[in-house]
Amino acid sequence: GEEVDYRGVLHRDGSVLMSVTLDHLKAPELLYKSLAAKLIVGMPFKDLATVDSVLVRELPPQDDKNARLALKRLIDISMGVITPLSEQLTKPLPNALVLVTL
Repeated sequence: GEEVDYRGVLHRDGSVLMSVTLDHLKAPELLYKSLAAKLIVGMPFKDLATVDSVLVRELPPQDDKNARLALKRLIDISMGVITPLSEQLTKPLPNALVLVTL
């Protein structure tokens, strides 16, 4: 399978997490900017000030290709996409991290 670099999900000196809603995913470039990602030809890139991980309480439907692509691009730049187990079981997002309540 595809290898994913999870080293950027948390930062050793303290991590920044941000909540992302389905509405945020409707405008990916605005989302990337709000996460402090650098944009090169519309593609996000991480730097020192970029959010480390995002909490997505509700995943987009499987047929919402644009929203799911936006999340995939975050995973591709080593940003953690954290989602509840119930969401991951019903609308799986490859390589997302699962949030479980103990």
